[in-house]
Amino acid sequence: MNYNDSLHFLFNSVKSYHKLGSNALRPGLRNIIKLCNEIGNPQNSYKIVHVGGTNGKGSSSYGISNVCIYNKLKTGLLTSPHIHDFRERITVNGVYIEKDFVVDFIDSNKGIIKKLDPSFFEITTAMAFKYFEYKAIDVAIIEVGMGGRFDSTNIVNSDVALITNIGLDHQKILGNTIEKIAYEKAGIIKKEADFIKGERQDEIDNIFFSNSVAKNYFKSWEHIKIFSKKKKRVNFSKYKVEFQSLDFEIKVSNPTNYFKKNLPGIILASYRILKKFNIMIDEKSFDGLNIENEKNKIISRWDIVSSDPLVIVDGCHNKPSIKIIIDEINLHKFSKVFFVIGGTKEKNWNEICKILPNNFFYVVTKPNNDRAYSLTKFRKHFDRNNLKYVSFNSLDKSLEYCKQNYSRNNLIFIGGSLFMAS
Repeated sequence: MNYNDSLHFLFNSVKSYHKLGSNALRPGLRNIIKLCNEIGNPQNSYKIVHVGGTNGKGSSSYGISNVCIYNKLKTGLLTSPHIHDFRERITVNGVYIEKDFVVDFIDSNKGIIKKLDPSFFEITTAMAFKYFEYKAIDVAIIEVGMGGRFDSTNIVNSDVALITNIGLDHQKILGNTIEKIAYEKAGIIKKEADFIKGERQDEIDNIFFSNSVAKNYFKSWEHIKIFSKKKKRVNFSKYKVEFQSLDFEIKVSNPTNYFKKNLPGIILASYRILKKFNIMIDEKSFDGLNIENEKNKIISRWDIVSSDPLVIVDGCHNKPSIKIIIDEINLHKFSKVFFVIGGTKEKNWNEICKILPNNFFYVVTKPNNDRAYSLTKFRKHFDRNNLKYVSFNSLDKSLEYCKQNYSRNNLIFIGGSLFMAS
């Protein structure tokens, strides 16, 4: 078996969410517990920061990992989904998992995989845990896949748990109210962990704090203040940070307000894990967040893939994240915005289309995925909401249209799904 054979097995021989949606999910943690038992429970051999939430958990995981790497900790990072390369999911100090390890892991565990019939995500999670043990890391930053309580990653005994925010997403799986979703997300909080809530949400924060099982819990907004420095650019922002007796500046590659909201949680979670390694904290401790020090850079979060024409990709995939992106785009005063949009049928496009502004021009398309939302249904939503649009059955044709009609101070934005981004 070679690397391509291993990928073919992963993508075609086991159940995966990107193909089957919720039909690929395994209820409970029984499978991942058995799988990790078979490989020696490697997740118990290093410290762990567990990151959950509706939006921002990926960006936060990358940010925390960069701070840890900057402070000389050998740092593993598990995120999902990948955009271009499966190995994006599993890195150590910013370097992708070795192809040979992927091959060896699949080859040596094919028997137990066939016996347990785990999902793609369960196999990937176990593979990451084992790889981190093999690389003798100090700390793993583990991003929750979906939910929390029954997520495959939730067999870890985390040292720090961060929940970024809660919004309506994956309602068919997690519950149809924000309170139910918060309860599921809170399932990653462990008794011995330091728990941090990243974004203040008065309507649900009592779910995390009133009955918190964590020994130590922190509201990031009570500890950290972030102030913008000068006018932000489309490709970076500068911030002044006040934290305890520290006062420092950072220049980040993601200039968005949504990333600014994530910064207090990122900084506080980083601080708590650095303290567990008895690392001295000063104004330089968080320099890993600076553009020039990024070892791990997240793909498809306000990702500038071209400057002329200006093309920005963001994997915004639910109503809260699309609303945030709309607000962000409007801050930059573009003369025209081509918003290329498409996604999967599980999303509530009727509600999403209601918040789309009529000052954008929409190019409606679909990602190359069996679960893509149909153009016919999409067009009905756009007609109903009096939005200006054209539609094409491929992203290539959509981009060609945008480029042909692009002029100075325009933006071509691609969003609605991480499948679109990939």
